Amino acid sequence: MTILNENKVQAFRDSLYSDDMPEIMRRGGEGLTPVKKYPEDENGYPLVPIKRITRFFLEEMEKAQFVLPDQHIEELYTLFRTLIHDLPELSFDIGDSISQEDIQDADNKTTIEFLTTNVIITYFHLAKTNLENRDESLLNPDMLSIMKQSTAGRDYKRLVSNTLKGLIFSLSQDKPWFEYIEDINDADLICRLVGARLPSMEKTTLGAITGKSRQEIAGYNEMFTKLLYTRARTITTEKNKKEYFKSMEKLDTAIYGILKKMDRFLAMTYRLSQILDIPSRFIIGDTFSKLRQNMLWLFFDVWPKAYEQGKMPSQRTVSALRHRMNILFNLPHITRFCREFTQNPAFQTPVNDLFRLLFKALVNNINHVSIEENNNSAGLGPVESALFEIRRAIENFDLHESRLTDEKKEVKTAYISLSYKTDVESIDAVLNLCDMICEVTHDKDREIMVSIRAALMEKSFFTLAEYAAQKVAPKDVIPEISKRLHAFAVHYRPQREFYRIFFDTYVISKPRPNVPHYTRFLISNRPFAQAMLMRFADYKTMKNFLPESYIEKANQLLDDLLKKTRTTAWNPGMEAL
Repeated sequence: MTILNENKVQAFRDSLYSDDMPEIMRRGGEGLTPVKKYPEDENGYPLVPIKRITRFFLEEMEKAQFVLPDQHIEELYTLFRTLIHDLPELSFDIGDSISQEDIQDADNKTTIEFLTTNVIITYFHLAKTNLENRDESLLNPDMLSIMKQSTAGRDYKRLVSNTLKGLIFSLSQDKPWFEYIEDINDADLICRLVGARLPSMEKTTLGAITGKSRQEIAGYNEMFTKLLYTRARTITTEKNKKEYFKSMEKLDTAIYGILKKMDRFLAMTYRLSQILDIPSRFIIGDTFSKLRQNMLWLFFDVWPKAYEQGKMPSQRTVSALRHRMNILFNLPHITRFCREFTQNPAFQTPVNDLFRLLFKALVNNINHVSIEENNNSAGLGPVESALFEIRRAIENFDLHESRLTDEKKEVKTAYISLSYKTDVESIDAVLNLCDMICEVTHDKDREIMVSIRAALMEKSFFTLAEYAAQKVAPKDVIPEISKRLHAFAVHYRPQREFYRIFFDTYVISKPRPNVPHYTRFLISNRPFAQAMLMRFADYKTMKNFLPESYIEKANQLLDDLLKKTRTTAWNPGMEAL
């Protein structure tokens, strides 16, 4: 998890380096001396105080509540790289580093803050001394080297020794196992910041911690199992609907309560696993496989073998699945635990079944979308909701792109069919879903756009044909043609290619029987055909969308049509074209 995201650091950088202050303070006025945001060095460069940078970083780390040593160092790297990139003309007010004596006398939390402050001071001292030559290595700082330089000339053996003694004392205290985690984490980070490593934990000490953790999760899972079996009996035997819903509500409340406790347990488990670099399964112990089976039962409808096949009611409906996934995804650490089902071939079947159900529901929703007058995108709401559900499931279960290719193909086929049904009013709403369609079908290269472009091209002409069949005032024809073409062109990308292919396909190609072509309008609605050519012949409008030769061709066709129109007007009995 990233703590200092790019936007947050960039906003701080903008505030730090800008000269933003009230105009009256900067310029002065009657009785007011002009004030500068920062004092300047001997070269006239503003001196940016390092204290502001240190305060920002430490406050952000404190907001995160729990930060692993690797993460703490990685966030420092992000801070340095962002603040030094494209550095404006300024310098830094470094200040004094914190003394070894002050660091050694402090508690763990303060020690971490002091050591971090010295690392920040060291980095920006390097930046200040290299302002003129713009050392490129500062853009990709070697954190180990910088931390080593921050301790140069100091002996932190006593600090490391005292830190480890404090940790050993803490681990000897009789308290809940998860309360050891922060002490271990702090000791590890202190050692890392002074260039040392936390020694491997003795088996006896580790065994004492995991003994407590295993006992805790075993108790939770025992209660979880009892609740699941009670729930199963209610599902398979209760006939009275009123009593059934009453019992299920109580059971679901109790199950969710125990799930929240297990989620908190797993959160601590994963923290300890990362700090000590040991498998989370080792911390959970023998309960691991039983817990896994219970999660499969509750969330994936995989009933235990103790139940006969005929007595296992299927709850694999979309509504039941949605309810289960809403519960699961609100428990991030249980979700992480269940992610193993996606990665382990032995448990992939229930995950595949879940996604098949979600994809099938999406296809049904797409197929039921109606494009109707005055309700141009009826049914798109359920489609969008289904897409969000699938995307959320893919993110949480880390579904590999190679899985469920047939189901994804069905989604694409349904969406392409929908694009052929769309009209000029609903085209935006339909095609705004394209990015999510590509995302849930893992279409990274957007191959679906080949078919979508074909649909846009074909539908754009038929939209004009439908409009040409209406009785429209001549003054409105050209604006309406422009509106319809633009509605489809804007999604074609690039628009210039849309107009070129449209012109090639429907205007200057040789007319063939039963093949769409603008010449059909010469018979059914000649004023419309004329307006269409006028649209393409308008150099000012089309110069950015059509090659000049195409615009000239449109003018030529328009001149020919106008000549024939005048001839027909003088000879009323003459056939038009």
